[in-house]
Formats: sequence, structure tokens, C-alpha cells
Amino acid sequence: YKDFFTMKFQDLVNDSWWVIFELQKDKQYLTLVAKWQINFANLSTDPQRKSSGMSEEVKAEILASIRGDISKIIREEIRGALSEDLDALKADIKAARAEIASNATTTRAEITSMKTDIEDVKSGLSTWSDEVSTLQTTVTELQSELAKLRDKCEDMEGRMRRGNIRIAGIDERPNSASPNEVSKMIKEVLKMDRDVKVDRSHRTSTSKKPRDSPRVIIAKLHNDGDAADILRRARDHAPLTYNGKRIAIFPDYTASVTKARAAFTDARKALRGRGDVRFGLLYPARFKITYKEDSKEFRDPIKLYDLKGKAQ
Repeated sequence: YKDFFTMKFQDLVNDSWWVIFELQKDKQYLTLVAKWQINFANLSTDPQRKSSGMSEEVKAEILASIRGDISKIIREEIRGALSEDLDALKADIKAARAEIASNATTTRAEITSMKTDIEDVKSGLSTWSDEVSTLQTTVTELQSELAKLRDKCEDMEGRMRRGNIRIAGIDERPNSASPNEVSKMIKEVLKMDRDVKVDRSHRTSTSKKPRDSPRVIIAKLHNDGDAADILRRARDHAPLTYNGKRIAIFPDYTASVTKARAAFTDARKALRGRGDVRFGLLYPARFKITYKEDSKEFRDPIKLYDLKGKAQ
């Protein structure tokens, strides 16, 4: 509006009512227009000013008056337009501050609770750590004790089986596994000049299926030395036959010892027939090889196979 009035008064001519008509188009400035009309009327009735025309001084006075009024109106309009927004903004800021304060209080309470929980967890972890350490020590001791008991049980079971022998290849007939039949068979097969007393004998509990080989006979000998003598004679008279069929006599080892010795079966087969190598399987599961007066023992078949691969 300032630029508008400046332009109008610079181009002002005698037709001043046209300027008034342009101002009246904006209702917000009716008061300003009325004032300007009054001033214009006064200016028209002043003979001195009327006679001299619209001088530059008059133009400047009118322009200054209108500028002041326009500035005042603009300020009032801006202040009125912004006042409502400022009030709403203040209300929003106040509500936001109240919400932030409430949230901050809740957050502080939650943080305090979390700190308390963390302290409790720390205390519990310290106690649990001590308990776990104690339990680990106890478990280690129990594992060591269990290993000792397992070894002791294995040794006791092995000692109990020293007087036993196993016989494989005997046909299953009625009373074929009786102590008398087993004693008679041992004396006949090994060509012994004395009878061997057998306390108990039975076949293994493995179920027999059609066309399977006969179940193994386990015999408990009365004298401890008989088992070692029979096994030695069996090795010396190998291969053994009874009723026209091949049989085998071997020690009665525990399950774990039998499994450990069976792991060297492939190695025994590979070395069988080589005159320059002597080998044997010692109790409980030690594979001994002698080659050119150099002897080595292996408890782990994997190491034996690794050595064999390097040699090849």
C-alpha cells in the first residue's frame, strides 16, 4: 500500500476523487480514506493553496500523513493477525512443556527402577558366578571320580573274565554248550592229555537268525591258569577244526576292550603274511609292530594308519 500511495501522489492530477475511489476499494482503509478526504476538502477550501495548485509541499505533507496512517494500520493488522497465532503458539508450547515435564518425570522413575534392577542383577550375578565356579569345581571332581570308577569297574570286570574263554563256530545242537560238552571239545581239539573243568558255559544272548553263524559259547573255567594254557595251545594249533568245521578260541574281553581291539583289525589284515614284520595285539588294546629290530606300540589306530600312509 505504501508503494501504491507513493505512485498515486506522484502522478496526482486535479482529478483527486479518482484516488479516493481506488482507496475505497479496500474496506480496511475506510478510516484512512475519510481522513484523507477531510484533508483534501480542507486543502480545496484553502484559497492560497487552491490558487497555487497542488505544490510539492502539499504533496509531501499529504504523503507523510498517509504514510504514518498506513504504517499504523499495517502494524495493527499484523499485530491483530499474529496475536491469535501467538496465543495458540504459547498454549501449544505450554502444553508441550507440561508433557515433556511429565514424560521426564516418568523417564526418571523408569531409569531409577532400571538402575535398581541392574544393581540386583549385578548382585545376583556375583552370587551366581561364585555358585557356578563352585559347581564347575564339583563337576570336575565328579568327572575325575567317575573316570576312576569307570576304570576300576573295567579292571574288575576284566579280571573276572580272565578265567573265561569264547568259542566260535560250534554248531547249535541240544546240550552243545553244556559244560561237559565244552570240556570234551576243548580236550579233543587241542589234543590235551587231561580234562579241563568247566564251571559254567552258555551261548551269547544274541538272537539266532536263519543262515546266521552259530552263536558264540562263553565258558567259565574252574582253574585260572587253564584259560591262559588253552589260549596258548589254540594259537599253536591254529587253524582249529571240530567235526569238520573251522572254530576259533579267543579271550573273553569286556565290550569296551573288544571294541578298542577291533579298531586294529584292518591293520592286522594288511600286515598278515609279511615275513619282515612282526605284530601283535597286547592287552587291553595295544598294537605292537616290530620291523628290523625296531618296535613301536600304538594305542590309537588313526596314528597307525597315518604312519602307514607316510610310509607308502
